[in-house]
Order: sequence, then structure tokens, then C-alpha cells
Amino acid sequence: MKNILLKLFLFLFLFLQIKIVPQYYSDSDTLKSQAFKGSKSKKVYFKAKYPSYSLLAGYILVTEANRGDPFAQHELGLRYLLGQGFPPDTVKAIYWIRKAVDQNLPSAKHNYGILLYNGIGVPWNPFEAYLNFKSAASAGLPESQFVCGLLLLNNLIVNKNYAEAYKLLQSSSKAGYVPAKEALEQLKKNGYIAVSDTLKSIISSSKVDDSSQIIHTGWDLDFYNFDDKDKKEFDNTLEHFLNKRSSELKSYFGIGEENENVNLPDTTGKAILLFAAENGSPEAIFIKGIAYEKGEVFKKDLIEAAANYLHAYRLGSYKAMERFFKMLQDNNFINLLNDMVNKNNADAMYVLAGATALGFVNFINAQQALELLKNAVSKNHILSIIELGLCYASGSLVKKDVKKAIEYWELAKNMGSKEALIRIAFAELADSTLKSKMSENIEILKKAANEGSILAEAYLGYCYEKGIGVKEHKGLAASLYRKAAQRGNQVAYNSLKRMYDEIRPADEEFQILESD
Repeated sequence: MKNILLKLFLFLFLFLQIKIVPQYYSDSDTLKSQAFKGSKSKKVYFKAKYPSYSLLAGYILVTEANRGDPFAQHELGLRYLLGQGFPPDTVKAIYWIRKAVDQNLPSAKHNYGILLYNGIGVPWNPFEAYLNFKSAASAGLPESQFVCGLLLLNNLIVNKNYAEAYKLLQSSSKAGYVPAKEALEQLKKNGYIAVSDTLKSIISSSKVDDSSQIIHTGWDLDFYNFDDKDKKEFDNTLEHFLNKRSSELKSYFGIGEENENVNLPDTTGKAILLFAAENGSPEAIFIKGIAYEKGEVFKKDLIEAAANYLHAYRLGSYKAMERFFKMLQDNNFINLLNDMVNKNNADAMYVLAGATALGFVNFINAQQALELLKNAVSKNHILSIIELGLCYASGSLVKKDVKKAIEYWELAKNMGSKEALIRIAFAELADSTLKSKMSENIEILKKAANEGSILAEAYLGYCYEKGIGVKEHKGLAASLYRKAAQRGNQVAYNSLKRMYDEIRPADEEFQILESD
């Protein structure tokens, strides 16, 4: 019975079987623009050893590269990749960088690893990337030590190893690499790595070549939620949180990562919160729930708080699930919930149906929960309309009927639901008979993802992975899955892990023995 209940609400995505995810580029973008798009791209920036791009300097660089100088080969490859002093040419860029890699130049191996990790100019291959990073890290390159440290924390390429990760991050930090220092502070602060005298005996950093050093890599700390488990950040400082700079809030809510030009008519904290929540940011919906629960920013409303927690959890926020479950352990709240259901409050019906689907309460059965959902739909409750559409899309408790599911989502869309618009766009993309609308629907997903929707981010990644409406790009798919997973979405993480497992080498080093 519990499995039947769990099917009712479909707390992940449109189809449970779909493994859904990175950057939102048009097909006309060059590989160069994919690699280096904007000053805050999550990709990589290079600094050439010689800033002059004169014809003479170019001639000398080509001459030295042809003579076998690995430093010149590496730099020539970077200049072809960036179009600095030479016409952009990805094929030539990879050719020359590979020449330097073959001569074991650490910085070339690091940069080539980044290209492999992101699928830029070469097939996406995180395992080969790791081997290049590992080699460069062993040679003492701080950037590679940092990257290897992170990759030893996520259990995707190699087995998780906290002690070795700490050593590498500490070595990188001692060499002056600021991102490594910041990562260590976060890890230690949140108890992921215990500091001991043994761990302080770390790898010493040797001096390596300084040509074409990386200025910025933008690596994220993969799959770590660095919220202090013991620190109730929003319990006491919600107003303070919303008074942060608008750029910080937008970043926290997942707004505008790939395009900072998301114009908001009102940049107050409350306005940004509402914008992000409306556009499907689970972080914003979660905080909105706290605001209703505490009566800060919004008038106190426990039913509204629970509805927001439920919605945020469906989009991947486990913190929201914890709050929702805690509320359901309070008899006073249960009495309030039942009372509001009896008064035909649509939010309350949505909450009770969802709590039943999750198995958090058991005083009504699955069919009764479905009837509650239908009753809420009759009152034009948008979240219930979307969920009933999901029931028809998956065949949960009702006969499967995708056409009827879309009809419900159309109803919600016409009422202003961004989530319904996204679900319709993806459903149409999955329908091979609607090719004429592919471009339009891809743009819908791109825009929504840029405005904070984790659902659009994941759907768009699936499109890149499978080449639906866009050119297939495994690197971009992996990047989008990674972003959605970092925001708490388990389906995106599972999809990313599946991508890794599909190309995992047989080498013992890459066999994952421990599951998260």
C-alpha cells in the first residue's frame, strides 16, 4: 500500500523512468564560446605567458612549438582555443595541447583534463580527465591538487577518500590557491573532514612551470550541502538573510548563473524571493515556507508553510522534507490540518494528500488522498492541478493518459503556473511528432533554468544528453545534472551517476565500492 501511496504524488519529475541535465548555449555557439562564455562562467580561464599577440610573437611561438618545446606547444594550443593571436581553431588547439600532454607538462595535463571533464573539443570523459589531473597534482600543480581533492569527495569517478582529499586540498591551499583554502574551511566547519595531527602531515608542494597558469577554474564542491547542520541559519536571521545583496540572493536561488541579465523590476530581498519561488527554485520555496511558519516577511500561516515545504521537497529540498515531517509530528498541527480540510481549504487538502503519499500519515488511504487532490483541483488549486496531471502522465491511481495530463497542465499554465509551462514544454519535446515546436520549447527551458527552475535545469540536461531539440553534448548534460544535484535533486544525481557508469573503465581504480 505504501508503494501505491508514493506513486500518487510523484515527487521527482514528469516520468519516473526518465533519467534526467549544463550550460544553456544555442547550437550556433562555437566550442570556444562554450568554454569561455562570460566573466563568471563555470568553465576555465587561461593566462598566456607572453601577452603580446604580434605576428612576430606568433611566428616565434609556432617555431618553438614545431621544434618540440612543450611550453610553446601548450601555449599555442591555448591561443588557438581562445582565438588570441590566432584564428579560433579547436582541432589545432587540441592537437597542440595534446603534444604538450604527451611530454608530461603538468599545466597542459590540467587544462586538457578540464576539456575532457567538460567535453570541450573532445568527447566527455571524466575518467581520463581524472588521470590527467592526478598526474599534474603529483607534479605539484596546486590547481590539480584542488580538483583531485574535490573528485575524491563525490564517489563518482573514484572511491571517496576524505583523508587523501584533505591532503590534496591542504597542499593546494599551502601553495596559495585560494579556492582550496575556502574548500578546507567549509569542509572543516561542517564536519566533513576532521582535522588531526596525522592529516596535517600533508604533501609538500614542489615548484612547477608557471606558463599559461589558470586564473580561475570555477570548480564547484560537488554534491556537498555546506549548510551547518547544527546552525539554524534561518530560524533567527531570516530578515537578515533577505537583506543580503541582490547578487548573493540570486546566486543562492539559482537565478542567472549562465546569464546575469535577468532583469527584476524590484530587487528587494522579498521580491527576489517571490520571483525565484514563482519560477521553481526549491531554495526560495523552502525559505518562503519558513517565512510563513515563523510569521516573518509574510503573515503566519502553518498550512501555507506546509504546502511550501511539500512543494520544495518535490523539487529536491531535503531540508524542506525535514521541516514538513517535523510539522506532522505535532498533534496541534494535525488537528489544524484536519480542521482546514473539513473546511475545504485547498492548501490543506494538497498537504494531506502529499503527506499520505509520502507515508508520513496514514489516517486516510490512497484513494481518499486522490479524491482530496481532485477536490482541490475543483477549487483551481494550481499545485494540485499539476499533481493530478502527473498522476495521469504516469498512470498512478488513474488510467495513464498523457493527453489528459497536458490538459491539466494547460489549465495550470493559463492560471500563471511557470512549472506547468515547463512540464508542457518537456512533454512536447519528448513527443517526436511535435518537431516544429522544439526550438520554442528549448527556449522555454533555457529561460526557466536561468530564472531558477531546477525542473527546467534537469529537463534541459536530459535534452542535451539525448540530443532532443539541441545538439547532443554529454559534457553539458553532465554539468546540468551536477548543478541540479548540488541543489539537492536526487534524480539528477542518479542520472549523472548513470552517465559515469555507462563509460566507466574496468580499471580497479575506478570501481566504486561504497555507495552514498
